[in-house]
Amino acid sequence: MEGHLQTQLSIGRLSRNALLVAAMLVFAGQTSMLRAQEEGVGTHDEEHHDHGNAVSLFLGGATALGSDGNSSETGFAIGLEYARRVANWLKIGLLAEYVSSDTERDYIFALPLFVHLTKNLVLVAAPGVESAFVEKEGLEEEGTEFLMRFGTIYEFELNNWVIGPQVNADLVDGHWTLVYGMSFGVGF
Repeated sequence: MEGHLQTQLSIGRLSRNALLVAAMLVFAGQTSMLRAQEEGVGTHDEEHHDHGNAVSLFLGGATALGSDGNSSETGFAIGLEYARRVANWLKIGLLAEYVSSDTERDYIFALPLFVHLTKNLVLVAAPGVESAFVEKEGLEEEGTEFLMRFGTIYEFELNNWVIGPQVNADLVDGHWTLVYGMSFGVGF
C-alpha cells in the first residue's frame, strides 16, 4: 500500500511539473509577443524571409534516462515536422518521429507548439502519443502511452532554408528521454 501511495505522489509531482513548464511556456510566449510588438521584432524585412509554412527533417539520438537520472539506453532518432505560423511569435504543427535502439522501437506522434522567444530561439511544447515495441526475453510487447515533449531549437536561416540544433525532453509514463540532434528544413 505504501509503494502505491508513493507512486501516486510521484505521478502527482510530475503532473504539477508538466503544468508548471506549460505555464512558463505560455508566459514566455506572451512576454515575447509583447516585446516583439513594442520593438517591431518579427516584422517582414529584406533579410528575414518569414514563411507561413515549414517542413523539417530531424536526425539525432535519443537517450532513455533511468530512475536514478543516469542514461539506460541510447538509440537513433529520425523525424518529420510540419509547422504553420499563426502569429509572429507562434507556430503550431505536426510531428512524427521514429526511435530505434537494441531492445525498443518507438513511434511518436505529437502536436507541437513553437514559441519564438527571439528570431532564432524557439521553445517547444508538444503533447502526443508514443507507441512502443519492446523486446523482452525473445517476445515483443506493444504499448501506447501519452507523451509530453518539452524542448528548444536554435534556428539559423539562409533564404528559404533553416538548420538548427534541437534538444528535447520527453516525459512518458513517468520516465524521461532526452532527444537531441539537428533539424534541416525549408520554408514555403
